[in-house]
Amino acid sequence: MKRNILTAILACTALLVSCNPGDKELSNYVYQERNIVSIAFEHQIGEAVITSLDDESGIVEVKLAVDYIDNLKAVSVSSIVTAYGATSSVKRGDTMDLTVDKPTISVTSQAGQTRVYEIDMTAFSEDFAGNYKISGSYILGGLGDATSAQVWTWGVLLFAQPEAKSWCWAKWISIGYGPEANYDNYLEIKCTKVNDDGTTEGTCINYGGEDGKHWNCLLDGAQNKEDPGQDLDLRDFYRVIPIGESTWKKDYANGTITFRDASGKEKVCSIFDEDIPICEAAGKKVVVENQCMAFTVPGDTRWDATTTPRLDPILYTDYMKFVVAPRYYFLLVDKVDEIPAASKVIGDEGEIDIPEPDPDPDPDPDPDPDPDPDPDPDPDPEADFSAFAGDYKVHSLYVYGGKYANAFVKVNEKPWDWTNYNSSYGTSSANRELDNTLAITVSGTSGTLNYGPGADGQYWDYVYIDNNGNFGGITYDLTYNYGILPHGESTFSINAETMVISITADNKTVYGMVFGPGVQSVENHDTAGKMESVTVPDGCIAIGFQMTAYNGTEFTYDPAGMQYKDIDRFLFNPYYYVMIFQKQ
Repeated sequence: MKRNILTAILACTALLVSCNPGDKELSNYVYQERNIVSIAFEHQIGEAVITSLDDESGIVEVKLAVDYIDNLKAVSVSSIVTAYGATSSVKRGDTMDLTVDKPTISVTSQAGQTRVYEIDMTAFSEDFAGNYKISGSYILGGLGDATSAQVWTWGVLLFAQPEAKSWCWAKWISIGYGPEANYDNYLEIKCTKVNDDGTTEGTCINYGGEDGKHWNCLLDGAQNKEDPGQDLDLRDFYRVIPIGESTWKKDYANGTITFRDASGKEKVCSIFDEDIPICEAAGKKVVVENQCMAFTVPGDTRWDATTTPRLDPILYTDYMKFVVAPRYYFLLVDKVDEIPAASKVIGDEGEIDIPEPDPDPDPDPDPDPDPDPDPDPDPDPEADFSAFAGDYKVHSLYVYGGKYANAFVKVNEKPWDWTNYNSSYGTSSANRELDNTLAITVSGTSGTLNYGPGADGQYWDYVYIDNNGNFGGITYDLTYNYGILPHGESTFSINAETMVISITADNKTVYGMVFGPGVQSVENHDTAGKMESVTVPDGCIAIGFQMTAYNGTEFTYDPAGMQYKDIDRFLFNPYYYVMIFQKQ
């Protein structure tokens, strides 16, 4: 049974030189580099688009909020990063006259060659501002990898408009406060400020429409599987835009909008103007006719030995998907020219008077049948993983990380981040791991692993090193993340339903997940609706591990200087480590 590790476990890079030098000589490559890696001006919106047209010329495209700049003849340069060792005609803190025809910046390499970049500036206006009508919503909830067609057949996932499960909100639908109460509501969005870091801010008024009603987000107690009869307040999940007036902040670098109510509570979304795929193979997607605000919902998607006793009786119920493990709430909106006067009613959500839920739910709840039950997948209790047995060799090693991560990367393709870096050949100590071997013996759902050092007799030392000296020459042992798989012999067992593998050696147990060939995806940790993927080739298996963020005191994380850098991905904010093995 193949499962997607990364979604189940859940629950950016500016290079120091422009690219990996590979086997080129430094004297013919690095010393001639003369490019702008990144640049930011005051009141710049988003990142600059930098293009090196040829050896001598390039172009920098920037979008500036000109209405908030005091003097376009003296626009401050907030930051500028050039290729390693290169110098620039403009430094951080300098000003530029952007009213002249074709303003330029010259970058000169260590070897003396120069490239001249022309600045192409366009004026910015906040396109988020305007009037919107709320036209629909969807909820994604439940356990398992939503991108896998097979998982959808098990009935552990839900993707639906909440009103389609009318029995979940029955008593409030009857008085007009069910999910559809939102669909005559309007949003009035105004932009009031552009910040120095390029973010924008403003106000939002959420009107209740002509009927003056908002969805109250209350689950009917008849569907409460852990405290039958007790209504549940789910506003923390589904009240994504405050009723009446609130504030918002748009972060162009992250592609997010954050709404904040008067108490300071925040909800973060990303906006899409095209269909959002959930699982193409299963025909699941959010159909976006105009725009969609996608909010991450903080449900509990853990599915392990500690949660199984509670979850087994409710696994296939709507309660599980709406209350325990909701994941995303999608709010469909249509931009309109104006809001009808009759609809400019703040309104309310009716009377809400329910007690706080019992913090210690019944450990043996009554598994009442769901009015619309999903089929029981009847997992095979006699699972046998003997097909995994055999001799393997490391095929590739991937890491997904970074505070604003954008993709999986192979660790050996970033050789400058590890000890024994050889710039001429593009190798480092990480390459030692690539000939390592893994021998697997299996009996049913358990067995032994023997992870060996391969032909070179060496393991990777797992030490991160700032070879370029950009961050003080940091050196740090990351064995706790990249040496998770025990060296030598260990024992293991696999959960047949979740594919979680428990590996024990020297009285210490680590956990990961095993999965087979195919595309495996993870939800981008900071961009709702976006997926990042890694492919396990045919003839291979993979073991994936959730990683631990840096929590030491030796080094200080600098958001301004380290975002999108390898040091952020590998040292400070790593998320997943995937080891792919090829059967021999």
